[in-house]
Amino acid sequence: MEIIWLVGAIIFAVIEFIVPGLISIWFAISAVVTMFFSMIVDDILYQGYFFIVISLILLLLTRRYCKKIRNEKNDKVDRIINSVVEIKDIDKNGNYVIYFDGKHWLGKSDTTLNIGDKAKIIKIEGIKLILKKED
Repeated sequence: MEIIWLVGAIIFAVIEFIVPGLISIWFAISAVVTMFFSMIVDDILYQGYFFIVISLILLLLTRRYCKKIRNEKNDKVDRIINSVVEIKDIDKNGNYVIYFDGKHWLGKSDTTLNIGDKAKIIKIEGIKLILKKED
């Protein structure tokens, strides 16, 4: 029975690598723990219950941590909004190249901007900053 839990752990780990989200990794860890538990208890029903309980415990314990990380990420994004940046370059696709907070960003604007112009970041769409010319 141990081999089935090992295969399950590998499948859950592969799913986590394909679709990261800190969900299936806990099932992979639970499957590994259940694999060792199955060496002690032969009943598949108890093994299944054990797997479910360990999975739920891991999910509940890490939920608070994941929320904290997500909130920290949103705080960093909110800090960028309303910042004034300088247009450093314009790429071949018409995106504005900006150096802000130690990183190169791409930006777009409804109005035409030139190299050296100052612009305010009004929001973020995907990986691009939406800019408005600073008066």
